[in-house]
Amino acid sequence: MDLREQLLPREKILSEYKNLLVENKKGNAYLTNKRLFLSTKNNLWNFHTKDIKYIGRMNNPRFSWIWQLPISLMILFSILWGYTLLFLICIILSAARQYLKIDSLEIGLENKKWTLSDDNLQLDEMVLQIQTNEVTGLQKSEGKPIVDAEEEQISKIEINIVGENESGPLRSAWLSLSFAFLFYYLNSFSDSGSVWLFVLLISALCSYIIYKDRRNTNAMRNVEPEDGIIRKVWYFILNKLQIKIIRANFSLNIFNKQVEVRNLGYLLSSIILLLAFTSTHINSNLIPMLFGISLGTTVYMAGRCFAGVPRPRNRMIARTFVCSIIAICVVLPCLSLTPLYIPANAILSSEYLDEGSGNGWKKSYSQLDEYGLGLASTSIYLYADDARDDEGNDDGYPAILFVIVLKVPFEVDEAVPLDILNDQFQKMALEQDIELDSELESGKRETAQGYETEYIIYNGTTKTERIGTEEINYKVTKGSESRYIGEVWKAPEYNLLVVSMGIGIISSETINEDTGIEPIDDLVDDLIPNPTDTTDEKNWNEMIDLIPEINCYQKDWKA
Repeated sequence: MDLREQLLPREKILSEYKNLLVENKKGNAYLTNKRLFLSTKNNLWNFHTKDIKYIGRMNNPRFSWIWQLPISLMILFSILWGYTLLFLICIILSAARQYLKIDSLEIGLENKKWTLSDDNLQLDEMVLQIQTNEVTGLQKSEGKPIVDAEEEQISKIEINIVGENESGPLRSAWLSLSFAFLFYYLNSFSDSGSVWLFVLLISALCSYIIYKDRRNTNAMRNVEPEDGIIRKVWYFILNKLQIKIIRANFSLNIFNKQVEVRNLGYLLSSIILLLAFTSTHINSNLIPMLFGISLGTTVYMAGRCFAGVPRPRNRMIARTFVCSIIAICVVLPCLSLTPLYIPANAILSSEYLDEGSGNGWKKSYSQLDEYGLGLASTSIYLYADDARDDEGNDDGYPAILFVIVLKVPFEVDEAVPLDILNDQFQKMALEQDIELDSELESGKRETAQGYETEYIIYNGTTKTERIGTEEINYKVTKGSESRYIGEVWKAPEYNLLVVSMGIGIISSETINEDTGIEPIDDLVDDLIPNPTDTTDEKNWNEMIDLIPEINCYQKDWKA
């Protein structure tokens, strides 16, 4: 179809604009001295330029919101079924839809709004042509008449244009980061929150991308962002109280650049939090983050406080007071929690072992598990004397000492240690295949550090030919007389609970030694009774003396 056939008398084509998007469909635009023609593959529209009520320039998402519906459904599907890769792809697509913009022109008529989009920088020229044509026409005689009037001298014309809200996406990003850190912390107890940690980090990234896009758009348009919900509520309260609203926009000249104090405080506090989290992750301890939150909050609130300069003295005092209260409400809990995250442990010093005293006792095994970034920990140590001296000669009978150190962030009731001790005794008896015959002694004593302990000593009989663990064990004679001690105490200033359990063989059987062939050994055991005719309590007594020497201590979280 020839467009010229559609022209009216004295109507001429001024400009042609190709490869536009007309209502999100590929098309063209043609401007005459009277009308604007819009065409797509299937349709042709036109309207008089004199009917245009407004023209607006903007940056719209390249892809319409309709695309967000299937993306959102795919995100929900990936979360429910655990498809992490699909979730990541959909989140990236969702963020890209918000981030990818296209230059747009909105033309408003009385009952219709047209949206034209273009990548070829044609829209500015179109706006200029429409405005020029509407004033002058193609020929002088075709222009609108100019009404004679006195020119009003106005020195300044205020145009209030409100930009896009920036605080919403930024607040959403920080909330996502906060919940992500919460799942990061919970993940230190058990590996169960990794998926949600990943989801929240992606959500924070998307929110930040939207925030940066809105910030750049507002800066490009040179407009102030729309107030967020919190500020609107605050201004509403001030208006009701008939208090004058004064913007907190105090700025400093730094390297010939105006920097708002409020933004400077926000930037510094963000850097502090980033460094604190890095230190927390490297050291696997929450103390750097607690200090970082305290310092970051103080810096941020100081920035918010000084951003109000200058203003009346009373209002400045009130602003300082409110900022201080908020900072105190954050700083005090953080500092009060810090002692709970100082690492603590209990160990038997090397001076009481073979390397320091030559008594034959050695540390055979150790394991340390921490939870909650230093909030709690479990340490297990195994000390043993294998009944051999350095030259391989007999040195009493084998003895094994288990030390379990629990760091707990709460006060332990007096009855709890004994319950733990009894439970551990029963567990040890099952694991070591021990028959506890009778309780020989129970009571209290003090450690070398002055902690009061409670202990129980049992007499028993070994029902196996080895004692110890699967990895570390020692050969004994089945039916040998043995003794077992369980001792427990608390170190309140370190939040420690120490449980020690020892096994000592004090007598051996000399008639039926172990041949290594179990059926023969069992037959000999049945035919020939085994009196325990030798007794040696040397290593047992050494173990009794070693337990009070276990030292409780705190260590540097940076170690």
